[in-house]
Amino acid sequence: MAHLLPYAESTAPPLPPPRSINASPKSALLVESDESLLSFLRRSLEDEAYAVRIAANSEEGLRLYRDCGPFNVVLIDYCVRPSDGVGIDYLAPLQKHGIGLATAIRQIHPSQGIIIAALAYRNAAEVPRPRELMHIPLLIDISNFQLRGLLEKIEVDRAIEALTSAELLRLRQFAAFHVRGLGRAARGRTGEDLLQEALMRTLIGAEDVQKGRHWNKDVAFTWHLIGAMQSISNHWKRQFKDMEPYLISEFPVRDAEGQEHSPLDNVASGHAAADQRLIEKDEEDRVLTIFKDDPEATQMLQDFLDGLKKNEIKSRYGLDERKYAATVKRIRMKLRGRRNGGGQGEKHDR
Repeated sequence: MAHLLPYAESTAPPLPPPRSINASPKSALLVESDESLLSFLRRSLEDEAYAVRIAANSEEGLRLYRDCGPFNVVLIDYCVRPSDGVGIDYLAPLQKHGIGLATAIRQIHPSQGIIIAALAYRNAAEVPRPRELMHIPLLIDISNFQLRGLLEKIEVDRAIEALTSAELLRLRQFAAFHVRGLGRAARGRTGEDLLQEALMRTLIGAEDVQKGRHWNKDVAFTWHLIGAMQSISNHWKRQFKDMEPYLISEFPVRDAEGQEHSPLDNVASGHAAADQRLIEKDEEDRVLTIFKDDPEATQMLQDFLDGLKKNEIKSRYGLDERKYAATVKRIRMKLRGRRNGGGQGEKHDR
């Protein structure tokens, strides 16, 4: 999986320092036993300015990696076989696939960028591999376009790993400053959200420039990320509408007793008859509670209060004249009893 923050330090044995990600030519290890594919893949890597070392089996590939690694990229044929049929001695269960070599390389250098060429499969989901290698890029066909995208993704990943603490601090400060400037248009997003989106869009842009942001290598990676964050924050601002309602989450307010509430609770309505409408609504609710045991009457009374006419109510519930009249009569009798009988009952009790 592509890492959005630098890898933690490895406990593996010390290795020669990795070549700069901007080194020219870049280095690649290609492990492929098929001569025609070897020729094509080597030519494709060289076209992308890689200096290529080649191996025909897993033992030779591991030896070259130990002697010359890490590389900018390692490309391994999924079905590459060991030269003597024994395989890498401490990875015998995986000996008949290039997955064994990939696992061994990751044990030596956990952040090594690796591409598995699984040309016999139609998609990545079909390729069996251990959990720790599930997110390694897969070359499913031999098109130059696909290989170029995977190489670009590995370069971006290495550039992210290579960010120094000072560069990350600068990027985070820039992101926090931009988010503060957005105000409500940030919609609760933080500076860290902005930086992570810039990193993710750059990773996507390595394979799909239409959906992500392509990194032009003529621009330093930190400046690329700053430009990406500016563009993303401007997009957030354009999407925001000034008249959008406030969210409760935008007002984390607590009163003197520690109870959380919204300041909007105390904002008066601008409607001229707002107080009268609140009184009417309170009375409607009290009336409806009288019919809580009579669902038909409750619904019909609510429809009356909402302004529906007799024929509309009959049509809505499929009532004939007799059933409609019976329900109306129940409503009238109960309301009349509330005004008269209720008062008499209270007097009688006293």
